[in-house]
Amino acid sequence: MKSKPFQITSSIFTCPNSQFWNESDVQITKENFKEDYFLFFSNKKQTYLNKPLQKAGSIIRKQKKNGLYQWCDVNNSIIEIIQIQHVGQGLRITKNQQSIQFYGYVDAWFKDLKKFCIQKKINESYIINNKIGCGSYADVYKVIRKSDSKEFAAKIYDKSSDKFDSECILKEIDILRKMDHPNVIQLLETFETQKYIFIITELFAYGSLDDIITKTSFSEEEILKGMYKIIDALSNIHQKGIIHRDIKPENILFRKPNLEDILISDFGLADYYNSEGQYQYQRCGTPGNMAPEILNDQPYDYKIDSYSAGLIFYQMLNLGKSPFIVEDYEETLIKNQLGIIDFSEINVSPSVKALLQQMLEADPQKRCSINDAKFNVLFKKFNRVTIKIKRKRLHQDQTVSSYSPRSTSIYQTPSNSPPIPKNPKFKSIGLNTLHLPNRVRSQDSQLFPSPKSCNSGGNSAKTQSKQRNRNFKINVKNSIYQSISSTKVI
Repeated sequence: MKSKPFQITSSIFTCPNSQFWNESDVQITKENFKEDYFLFFSNKKQTYLNKPLQKAGSIIRKQKKNGLYQWCDVNNSIIEIIQIQHVGQGLRITKNQQSIQFYGYVDAWFKDLKKFCIQKKINESYIINNKIGCGSYADVYKVIRKSDSKEFAAKIYDKSSDKFDSECILKEIDILRKMDHPNVIQLLETFETQKYIFIITELFAYGSLDDIITKTSFSEEEILKGMYKIIDALSNIHQKGIIHRDIKPENILFRKPNLEDILISDFGLADYYNSEGQYQYQRCGTPGNMAPEILNDQPYDYKIDSYSAGLIFYQMLNLGKSPFIVEDYEETLIKNQLGIIDFSEINVSPSVKALLQQMLEADPQKRCSINDAKFNVLFKKFNRVTIKIKRKRLHQDQTVSSYSPRSTSIYQTPSNSPPIPKNPKFKSIGLNTLHLPNRVRSQDSQLFPSPKSCNSGGNSAKTQSKQRNRNFKINVKNSIYQSISSTKVI
C-alpha cells in the first residue's frame, strides 16, 4: 500500500507529535560528545552569551542550570546557515516549528549535521546538470557543487507523482545515514523543495562490476580480495540490523579502477531485520541474484545476502556466467527458485570451491552466514595492496551513480505482511518549486508471468528476456510482473 500523493507544499519529514528538547536519558556515553562554545541570544539580558553545546552523531545537547541535560535528535530537522550583522555566521536547526540558533565557528557542525538534516535551497549549493538515469519513481542527475565544482549524483523524487511513496523514501534515507563503511555508498546530504526530494551521493566514473565481469579474467587471488571487500562491507551492514536484499554485480561499483575501491550501493530495497522473517515487501530482489527462500515465499534473514554474494563469487570465478540467468525470463525465475547449481564449471582450488558451495547452499539453515565467510581461513592472508583491474577501453560513457538504471529488482507485498504505519499529517514548508527539465517517463508497465503461473503474463519469451536490467513488481492479486524502470522499487 502506497502513501497518498503529497500536496505540492507538504514536507515528508514533519513529525508533529515529537518535541524539540527531551530530558530523558540518551544512550550515548559522555566521551562520545564533542563540546564547542557558541553565541546564543538571551531574551532576558537582550544580548549574546557564550555557552557550550555538545554533539554526538545526530544528537545535540545542552546543560541546564541545575546540571541536567536536555537533548535533541536532529534527524530530519531543517538546517540552514544564517548571517547576522555584527554577530557573524550561525546555524539554525528547526524541528516542528521550534528551533535553536547559535553563532560562531559553525562550519564543522554544519558539515557533520547536514548528513542527518534536511536543507531547502539546493540551487544555492549545486548546479543541476544532465540526467544520467530515469525511472518511474526517481530520476538521477549529475550535479555540480558550486563551492568547488566537484561532481556528485542526485537522486530526485517528484513528490507530486502518484507513485511517490514517502515511507519507502524515509526508510532509504534513514538506512543510508547509518552507512559508515569505506566499501559502502555514503549519503552526503538531503534537500527538499516544495516539489522534489534530492538525495546527494558520490558520482562514480568507473562503472560497476557488471561492466567488466564478462570482459576481465581475474586470478583466484584477485577474486578473493574483491570478495573480501564485499563480505566485510556486508558484515558491517548486518551489524547495523539491516538486510540489503539486492546484492548483484550491477550494485557493486568502482570508486577507482581496482578491487580495493569497490563498494556496495543502492539501498532502495534494503530493510531492517525482522526476527519473524516477515517484511513490508516480502518478495524483494533481482531475479537470477536472489536466495531461493525469497521466491518460495518463506521467511528469511541476513543469509539471503550471503547467497547473493555467493552468486557474485560464482560469476567472478566463471567469467561472468550466472548459474541461473538465461534468455527466457520465466526460466531464470524457476532456476533461481529451485537453487540447483552445477559447480563442475568452476575450476578453482578445493578450499575456494568449498566456501562457494557453503555460500550457495539452497537450505538457509545449512548456508554459511556472512560472518562465517568473513572469518574463513582464505581471507586471513590479505593486506591492503591494491590490485589493478586490466579493463578494456569502452566507447560508451561509463559514468554511473549509485542508482544503476539497469536493475531488475522485484518486490511483492504478501497478504500477511506487517501493516504499514499511516503517514502523519504534513505541513507546508513554503518553498518555491525548483524548475527542472520535464521528466522522461518510462514505458508503460508490461506483464510478465510469475514462476508459479505461466498464464499470468502477456509477453513473449523474447520480450521477457529483453527486460533484464530493468525493475519488476509482482502484483499480489494477479501475480504479474510490471516493468518499472526506476532502480528503486517502491
